[in-house]
Amino acid sequence: MAEKKCQVCGTILPEEAKFCFKCGARLSEEQAKVIICEICGFENQPEYKFCVSCGSKLSGEIVSTEVKRSVEIDYKITEPEAVKKEKPEAKVKPRKKGGFIKLSFYQVFYFGIVVVFVGLIAYGIIRKEKTKPDVHQHPEVNTEIMAEIEKLRQRVNSNPDDMTSTLRLANLLHDVHIFDQAVEYYRRYLEKNETDPDARVDMGICLFELGRVDEAIKEMEKALSYSPNHQLALYNLGIVNLASGNIERAKDYFKRCIDVNPSADVAQKAKRMLEQHKF
Repeated sequence: MAEKKCQVCGTILPEEAKFCFKCGARLSEEQAKVIICEICGFENQPEYKFCVSCGSKLSGEIVSTEVKRSVEIDYKITEPEAVKKEKPEAKVKPRKKGGFIKLSFYQVFYFGIVVVFVGLIAYGIIRKEKTKPDVHQHPEVNTEIMAEIEKLRQRVNSNPDDMTSTLRLANLLHDVHIFDQAVEYYRRYLEKNETDPDARVDMGICLFELGRVDEAIKEMEKALSYSPNHQLALYNLGIVNLASGNIERAKDYFKRCIDVNPSADVAQKAKRMLEQHKF
């Protein structure tokens, strides 16, 4: 399967993805041509003769700079760090002694725009939430958990009809991110408990983590066929479709999730998703 890389957090993604399922960034590879002012470091349009920030004459070379757009969404799997773009060190000419610094109208105007822009970015970072399927917090992987997993594995292998142990084993493997094995035991459990919507949603999340998006959607939709008002299934279907670029379907699932019980925590998350993406 072809893959591509998120330019914000570095996550490897399916080729057809339009959003990063780790940090929620809209995937983009646009390039902008600019001239960097040698006096103040401002990035100007290539056709400008003078810097719009400080008014100095531009003599630098035209360079390419990558444009990145960040998106805010709510998942449960990892937290991306804010990425800062370094600007080239500005060369400052010595100022003559005496007199006052005069600021032109354009300098004041553009300074105001920069202040507003920085404020909006800071507001967005504060509101940023991870876009991941909604699952319980993963316990810290330790020797006790791994010992329990091994004990359950032996119990299930010796008694394949022990569905309680099978489901417990699948859930623990899910929690420690051993998704491929978790899927195997969820399937065993669902062969005899086909109508359990919770197990199907959890297996769908594991499939999504493995990059098997179509299978994840299929299992979550099947969970809805048994429980049409399953809020976690509706919310996670919204998340998976959003990460896959199916915007309209994601919007529909988020709205349906809210309609089931608007006061539930998962409904509040769905509302934030709709607000953040301006559906």
